[in-house]
Amino acid sequence: MSDGLLLGGLGFAATMILILLEVPVGVAMGLVGILGTLFILGTDPTVAMGASTVWESITNYTLTMLPLFVLMGNLAVQTGLSTRLFRSMTTLIGHRRGGLALATIGASAGFGMIAGSSLATTATMGRIALPEMERAGYPRSVAAGTVAAGGTLGILIPPSTILVIYAFLAEQSIRQLMLATAGPTLLAITLYGLAVWLPLVFGRSGFSGISRDKASWAEKRAAVLDMSPVLFVFGLVMGGLYTGIFTANETAAVGAAVVLAYGVLSRRLSWPGFIAAALDTALTCGALYLVLIAANLFNGFLALSGLPFLLTGLFSGIMDSPFLVILMMTAVYFVLGMLMDELAMLLLTIPLFVPICQMAGVDLVWFGIYAVVIVELGLITPPGGMNLFVLKTTNPEYTMLELWKGVVPFILADLLRLALLILFPAIVLWLPYSAQ
Repeated sequence: MSDGLLLGGLGFAATMILILLEVPVGVAMGLVGILGTLFILGTDPTVAMGASTVWESITNYTLTMLPLFVLMGNLAVQTGLSTRLFRSMTTLIGHRRGGLALATIGASAGFGMIAGSSLATTATMGRIALPEMERAGYPRSVAAGTVAAGGTLGILIPPSTILVIYAFLAEQSIRQLMLATAGPTLLAITLYGLAVWLPLVFGRSGFSGISRDKASWAEKRAAVLDMSPVLFVFGLVMGGLYTGIFTANETAAVGAAVVLAYGVLSRRLSWPGFIAAALDTALTCGALYLVLIAANLFNGFLALSGLPFLLTGLFSGIMDSPFLVILMMTAVYFVLGMLMDELAMLLLTIPLFVPICQMAGVDLVWFGIYAVVIVELGLITPPGGMNLFVLKTTNPEYTMLELWKGVVPFILADLLRLALLILFPAIVLWLPYSAQ
């Protein structure tokens, strides 16, 4: 093995260790990237490469939508849309078996349409839905598992910051990626609903999960009206993308403007609320851009070391079987998901896996959705699932054993979803390619 490959392997291992030691992802990747490049190229080329990397990352056209998507989610929080979504879903389906749990999944999906963040969705729905399910007599493990699993939908449904980052790293069309989420999202909601409903129907606990009487038509109409702002924004984003009326960047601007207009016209957004949303957006985006700059520095170091080419060579024996390639990647993601958060997983693996996918003939739009779905699974996989830790932090009275027990049905649902996506890639690809 050459010195460059050895250095690349040591750098990758060092980055993983630093992340597991809870060093911030951006710091870990940036530090290893700069030091590794310094060893290979020397001082002057490293400084020049670092300067160009920073400039290219900040000025990249794809990433200009990130602040707008983050702002849209923060404005939605300040206008109270999350609470209204949950109440509306409860009104519509609370009279059915597992109605509150199903409403939590539906509201999480709705909030994910405008938040684009798994951790934000989990924290928000945890504050709203967990007390309601506890009062309705839901077992604590079922309630917590539902919130944790529902929160994972926040990184798949557009606007998804993770998809924007993948599009940037893999140089793929963000429009196609966002359109590709339609099938997997519907599949996820269906399987999660079954994960809630089937144990209640066939279980022996005697708990029905029915939380209220059937709502009147007037109450249902009011509930649908309360949900209409979220549905309108999502329809505008997806409809504009599919028809080609808006580019992905334009949909981000339009979505943020519509949510802002709704908050002002409905008088649900106060001036202090707007300032809080703007400050939170600035802090979040500053952290994201720092991480992306560091990831580019790290990726440049890996490319110089030749490590991605070595991995491609190791996979060469199975390149004629994309199925085996995907299974090997799945195993890697499953292990990483138990150890680190979704952003760290993607930033570490995309530079290594994308060249392998290209050589194996795996569609990179499909791979982007697959990667996000398996990252969703990692968010609820014990012991390190980040959504579980978010719930534990916001609800310290819950034990980790209750959280682990509660997510088991949803882990099984996610494994089934992964299998279906691998066996039937058209679930992902039918919409983006039909819109060309």
